[in-house]
Amino acid sequence: MCRILILMVTMVFGYVAGQHNHTVVAPRYTFDLDTPPEHRWDNIVKNYDKKLLQHFIGKTLNDYLQKDGINIIETIAGAADPIIPSPYREEMEGFAKATGIKLADVIALNLEYEFRTFCTSIVAQDLNGQIWHGRNMDYGFVDMLRNITFVSDVTKGGKVLYTGTSFVGYSGFLTGMKPHGFSITVDARSSSGSKTDWWKNILEAYNALFLGGASFASFLPREVLEQETNFHDAIERLSTRQIVAPVYYIVGGVNPGEGAVVTRDRVKAKDVWYLDPDNGRWFLVETNYDHWLPPRKNDNRRDPANRLMNDVGQDKVDGNAIYDVLSTPPVYRSATVYTSIMSAANPATYETRTRYDFSPTLQPWPANDDDISI
Repeated sequence: MCRILILMVTMVFGYVAGQHNHTVVAPRYTFDLDTPPEHRWDNIVKNYDKKLLQHFIGKTLNDYLQKDGINIIETIAGAADPIIPSPYREEMEGFAKATGIKLADVIALNLEYEFRTFCTSIVAQDLNGQIWHGRNMDYGFVDMLRNITFVSDVTKGGKVLYTGTSFVGYSGFLTGMKPHGFSITVDARSSSGSKTDWWKNILEAYNALFLGGASFASFLPREVLEQETNFHDAIERLSTRQIVAPVYYIVGGVNPGEGAVVTRDRVKAKDVWYLDPDNGRWFLVETNYDHWLPPRKNDNRRDPANRLMNDVGQDKVDGNAIYDVLSTPPVYRSATVYTSIMSAANPATYETRTRYDFSPTLQPWPANDDDISI
């Protein structure tokens, strides 16, 4: 019934419902924190052709940064190497050694991932008080990333500490769940929008790392997933730790009302927006724009997602319903790499599907530089 309702809504508003017949469940591997950091990638890299990994990463850098851009970001990455904290530095070094990819390129790609996510996240509470969390990961490197997306069960002492979705060679997490604790997704926060601003962000990120001891925006969720145990402590830490790039942290918990969007500046939270089911706010939708401001006219995923969620209704919402919303254009786009669904109260719900429904994106930037989101 939910899918029929969504189809009817998409017909009314002129959208075409997403198809589910070209999705692939992401492979799942163990990332063992008891293994020395320089060898943690070994168990995962062995499942991939090293030459293909070299090709994917090399092509991405060449296609999207061009020669001058590669030289600049490799210089920044090389300088950043000594100040990247443990264990991330050793993990990157181990990945570079295991794959034959230059360390500077590995660091460069980790920096790139901080700024190029164009995503949609939804956190919702059903009538039973269960919190559901879903996300679309949209990216400019869609051709490469669909081939290196995987789910990681991060273990310590032989037990799963948390589960996340990431990319081969990426030390951070933009999607993750602490069983019976909380879930986190990360969406980039839009700036004024030009390529010049993008390079300014890269330089400011380096300054923040070098001078301020800031964390990568994607390292912080990993630290929170490893060290915190509940929704409120996660919100506190995600709100106060200095980070290198402005982002949104979307967080779901295990108790009624535990859902929030943390709007981050580099130094601290600018706003924390909570679920309020008693007053009708039983779900939150975050894309790449501050929730109190209108989204860009040429990138309005928020309003369609809100309409679809309201059509589903709190009495029908669950992981499948959120998946359907995230599978409906324009919420779902050709740049969507994967869709993840989870509920920390029921860890078995965690699933990531790599999306091949649309043709791959050809350009990482919109045609008009004024329309760029980062």
